[in-house]
Amino acid sequence: MDGTDAGRLIAFALDVTAEPGNSGQAGDYRNLLDRYRTDASFRRLVDDILEGAGCFVAMADPHRGLLLDTDPGGPWAWPQRTADLPWNKNFENASARAMRLLVPVALLAYVAPSAADFDELLSDPAAVTTTCTATQLAQFITDYARHKESEAMDPAEGEVPLWWHWLQLPAHVPTAKRAGRRSAEYLVHEVLAFLHGQRLVVKSGGTTVRDSIYRPRRLFLARCRAMLADDLLGDLQAYAAKRPTQPVAALAPQAGE
Repeated sequence: MDGTDAGRLIAFALDVTAEPGNSGQAGDYRNLLDRYRTDASFRRLVDDILEGAGCFVAMADPHRGLLLDTDPGGPWAWPQRTADLPWNKNFENASARAMRLLVPVALLAYVAPSAADFDELLSDPAAVTTTCTATQLAQFITDYARHKESEAMDPAEGEVPLWWHWLQLPAHVPTAKRAGRRSAEYLVHEVLAFLHGQRLVVKSGGTTVRDSIYRPRRLFLARCRAMLADDLLGDLQAYAAKRPTQPVAALAPQAGE
C-alpha cells in the first residue's frame, strides 16, 4: 500500500495541472501530500523512488502540491534535443538558446517585480497574474537589455550575458503588417505558445502573434519559486520595479484557472 501511495503522489507531482483540493482527485492529492509532509517513513520512500529516477522534491506546498526538480544528468532533465521545443531548429545556435531562455525568466519578473509580489500571487487563491502580449513582453526585455548595455562595457569573449544576445535581434518595426519570424516579438510568441501548450500559461484572447494575450498560471510561478534565488531574475525584478507602470494582479480568477 505504501508503494502504491508513493506512486500515486509522484503521478500527481508529474501532472502540471494537478493541485491539492478538498474533494475527488484533488482531495486524494491533498491527503497524500499531507502524509508526505508528516510521515517520515513515507517521505523517505517517496524520496528514494525519486532519487532512483533522477529527481528530488524542491517543494512540498499544501496549496501548490509536490514540486519536483531533476538531476542535470537524469532522464527527466531538460532535453538536449526534441522536436517538441519551439526552438529545436536553431538549438545548436548559442544565441538562439540564450534568447529563448531569457523569455520565461522575464515573464516571471514582468508579473512579479519582487519576491513579495511572487509570494502574494501564490498565497492568495483569488489573485490572478497580469496579462501581456508577445509585443509587450518583447519590449520589456528589449528595454531591460538596453538598460544593461548602457551600464556595461562590451562583454569579454566567453562571458556574454543573455541580454547581449537579445540585442542582436532585428529591431521591432511597429508599422510592419505582421511580426517577422526573426523578430523579438515572434521569438517571444513561440516560447509563450509552447508554455501555453504545456498548460503553464493561459491564452485569454487574440489570434495573431501581436494581439494574442497571455498570462502565466499561478502553477507556473509555483514551479519557478526556486528561481527567486537566481541573479538574473533578481536583476530583471529590480528593473521591473523601477518602471513607470508596473503590472498588478487582478482580483477575480478567470475561467480555466
